Amino acid sequence: MCSKSKNVICGVLFSLSAGILWGIVPIHIKLIQTNDVFEIVAHRALWSSIILLCVCKLSGDLHEILKIFSNWQLTANFLITSSLLTLNWCIYVYAVQTDNVILAAFGYFIYPLSTVLLGVLIVGERLDRWAWVAIGLVFVGVYIKAFEIDGFPWISVLLAGSFSLYTVFRKRMGHDPVQGLCIETIFLLPCSLAFFLYTLSTEESIFFGGGKLNTILAVSLGLITVIPLILFHWGCRLLRVTTASLIFYSNPTTQLLLGVFLFSEAFIRSDLLAFSLIWVGIIVYFFSRPAVKKTSLLNL
Repeated sequence: MCSKSKNVICGVLFSLSAGILWGIVPIHIKLIQTNDVFEIVAHRALWSSIILLCVCKLSGDLHEILKIFSNWQLTANFLITSSLLTLNWCIYVYAVQTDNVILAAFGYFIYPLSTVLLGVLIVGERLDRWAWVAIGLVFVGVYIKAFEIDGFPWISVLLAGSFSLYTVFRKRMGHDPVQGLCIETIFLLPCSLAFFLYTLSTEESIFFGGGKLNTILAVSLGLITVIPLILFHWGCRLLRVTTASLIFYSNPTTQLLLGVFLFSEAFIRSDLLAFSLIWVGIIVYFFSRPAVKKTSLLNL
């Protein structure tokens, strides 16, 4: 097998593993015995920061991170992306805790195309007619979902919107994703530590009530954040952008399957119609891209 084929296979495995690991995060959150969104996010930020600092130390990137903090403009930009990431984490944890995993999946199906739309609004990118058709299908899907539940699917839209804004900002900054996430979690450290100090002052355990299992669940929140990121980063290096983006859908697909079959959330005919429109929009967008037209499926 040639080196190029090996790279493609490794890239697919890395990206697919990242998507599935991200997709099973709801199981982890469901195991945690707390209804406090901020407690889970505080642990996620703390342990992600510690792990990422270790990774950056081993890779010799700490010096580069320190240089960023000396640049006030980059620091301000990372403060914005850190805030958007925190908002996204909070909404996602809330969605899982309130038995809205399907709505979360809906949001992450919308996310890539909402990022394309934000690219038009913020960066000034131009879209062809097929891209507009795809975005139109997504809007119709959101409308059907809103009509079905007699209210706007704000969880889905806020998840997609916050992560799309995060993605667009990070793309414009053009910084290494691992270093960038490390900086963003460092910004969250003071808030996390303040939260834990307050928890200790109330004589409560900072590990979701205490015990070995809860301690493991808390620390592993960092692992389930960092490991998929690194895998996805490796995958993106070995694959075309379009291919990596398509494989990203293993994440919301896994969430959708968990919501329906494991958590027994309602999935009715109108849900299927709304999701189908999103899926058609995804197919129209990705398979109308020039890079896909010129590439066979066996040569992704």
